[in-house]
Amino acid sequence: MFTTKESLYINVIKYDSQLRLDYKKITNEIIIDNTNAIYLVDDDILSSEISEKLNHAQEENDFTYISTLLISDTTKLVPKALSSKLKDCEIAKFNNEFDIAVLKTTLFETKNYFIKTGIDYIYSAFHIMNLHLEKKICKNELLVFLFNNKAFTLIVNQKGLIAFHQTFDLPTFESVKKTHFYEDDVDGQKLFDEIYYLELNEIIHNVLATFYEKKTDVFIEKVTLLYVLKQLSSEQIEQLNDDLMLEVEYHSINIDEEIFELSKDKHLKKSFTKPRKKVKKRNYNNISAIILLILLLIGLYYFYELVMVKQNIPQKVLEPKKIEQKLELPDHININDKIEQRIRAIFNTIEYDIILKELKLEENTLELKGIFLKEDTYITSLKPRLELLYKNIEYKALDETKKVNIESSVIAKDIFELKDITYKTNTKKYITDELILVDRVSEQLKILMPENSIIKLLSSTDNYIIEYNYIVNILVKEPSEFFELINTLNNELYSINLSYPLSMIRTETGIEIEFNLVFNQPK
Repeated sequence: MFTTKESLYINVIKYDSQLRLDYKKITNEIIIDNTNAIYLVDDDILSSEISEKLNHAQEENDFTYISTLLISDTTKLVPKALSSKLKDCEIAKFNNEFDIAVLKTTLFETKNYFIKTGIDYIYSAFHIMNLHLEKKICKNELLVFLFNNKAFTLIVNQKGLIAFHQTFDLPTFESVKKTHFYEDDVDGQKLFDEIYYLELNEIIHNVLATFYEKKTDVFIEKVTLLYVLKQLSSEQIEQLNDDLMLEVEYHSINIDEEIFELSKDKHLKKSFTKPRKKVKKRNYNNISAIILLILLLIGLYYFYELVMVKQNIPQKVLEPKKIEQKLELPDHININDKIEQRIRAIFNTIEYDIILKELKLEENTLELKGIFLKEDTYITSLKPRLELLYKNIEYKALDETKKVNIESSVIAKDIFELKDITYKTNTKKYITDELILVDRVSEQLKILMPENSIIKLLSSTDNYIIEYNYIVNILVKEPSEFFELINTLNNELYSINLSYPLSMIRTETGIEIEFNLVFNQPK
């Protein structure tokens, strides 16, 4: 919302592997400064470099507003009469007839992307299209917005009302690179341009064909293609015009200006989120005066005390106040690294002559099950290495008469601490601004875990530290994927640590890993 005070509006838009930041400084609704920056990104959360820049801007200006478009825009238009009945969706306004619905998990993905900085406004590509409809009279027209490898389509009838809406996927350059037609980047770009045009041409034809099957009272007279990055040439637009036998307009959209427009008063309620409450910083001149006054009083007190001592007047002994120690959250990086290094050390004990089928790890015990290829595998290969990690080791063969391919189990107890290892520790400040409810924690964990993971809440404790205890089941192809997951958890600014027990079982589809996970936060 624009005020007479100076405000800063920052649009943060993700384009596949790029992130564009646009800054607009406003005074009395006049833009006094406008800058932008572009970064290469590939993470599921803002990097520390970018988040620090955004947070610095917010510290400099009390009235800073950050806006963005949904990172995964799977929104759909829903008639207003039905939108209130959708349970798993968040709803934003579109126009008088429709609302925009997005899955809560999808919206959370975008919110979580900005967890280090906060976010004020989140919009959909359909909001951009609606701005176009507000500015320009459209009748009997097919409107296509091409953004981030998606085609968002709308058809408006002779009254300017929406009669059709659907979203389609477009090919990416990376998908073209994986085809056997791709040879090098130069020819690959030409190939991509051709495939992109053919796919878009087919989408438009299919939309028109589907629409005419259901609507016979509307005849499309024009096709308008809205784009952010120019992908089609003038020759391709002319060819599309001839193929469709319709007027085709190729119209550029400035996302920065459109998002800036959406942030104005009359559009605020269309955002999926409400803006954060802005708190003006304190008057530091007053604070300085108060500090000086306190210092003066302290000085007078010590002067009085000195005078009284000289006069041998007994002084009342003041007992020092007990200072309450600040509660520290568990160092999740240190805990996770200890578990990871223990697992790596166990893997290093297993040579090529053991086919490991199952691993179960407790804090003080280890159980291994597998096929030992030779009779002396345990004595000569495994036992000497395990004795460096555990004090007591028991071996059992399922069939003691076999000399090769022996199904066996090993139980090791009483751990020795790993030698010559310096464990990692957390050096960053945890985010503790708000109490996060268990539902939101569960949603965040779903984003952090691999696809199709099973996450179940086991229990929660409500003491000085609130703990949410989960059991997590994931499926990976290699143990390295599990170690990558640990690294992902370590990059979080929340205290999320692994906990025993932990098991790995080899199946036909991969390695099934089950472990406990604890989310910690101050009460």
